[in-house]
Amino acid sequence: MPVQAIFFDIGDTLVFDDPPLPQRLASAFRALGLTVDKSQYLQAYRIGEAYAAAQYLRGIPWEDPESLGEALRLILNALELPVPDLAELLGQFAAVPFTRHVHPEALALLAELQKRGFILGGISDWEMTLPELLMELGITPYFDALAVSEIVGAAKPDPRLFQEALRQAKVAPENSLHIGDWFELDVAGAQAAGMSALLFDWAERRPNADCQRVTTFSQMASYLRSLPDPFQTT
Repeated sequence: MPVQAIFFDIGDTLVFDDPPLPQRLASAFRALGLTVDKSQYLQAYRIGEAYAAAQYLRGIPWEDPESLGEALRLILNALELPVPDLAELLGQFAAVPFTRHVHPEALALLAELQKRGFILGGISDWEMTLPELLMELGITPYFDALAVSEIVGAAKPDPRLFQEALRQAKVAPENSLHIGDWFELDVAGAQAAGMSALLFDWAERRPNADCQRVTTFSQMASYLRSLPDPFQTT
């Protein structure tokens, strides 16, 4: 079926932290006197991230203290570093400043897709403040729909979150594409709602994913530009 609507995950798909979370966590380690081996850090971080993601899929929030503490312990153990007081570590992490920015190519891509007639929207696990953030970042004018987990009361991969975006956009799931960076959350959730999915695997978590997959924003843009114009008549 032709794609008429394109939905985007927000965090780490359109909007990014600067510095990103792994770098901020490494800064917190260093603030406590822990020497981080850069050659091993990303692999160690992924171990903790995978644990937290598995917990999230069980319905345990990312910020759950017990789950978060275990994820941090796994990272530190993988780096063969001592585990400090977790409250102190989290305090140091919270003190690291960061900003949020739109990917440099995102607004131009959204404008191009909108001009071609695609229905656009966002589907995101985020707090109720997301609409205000998207307005500040200049994304709101391009979106016809926005489904936010804390507003809807359902989080990825629950299909209800995706169905809310479809309801707002007034489009059928078989005519919709969702793009996000987590296979277990974005791809699985979209497919459960009857949508097609594109995995934006910039972190290369799932190189063997059984779905359409790109690893750079430019590849994503090329994929979307290759789609036929929506609502075209033959």
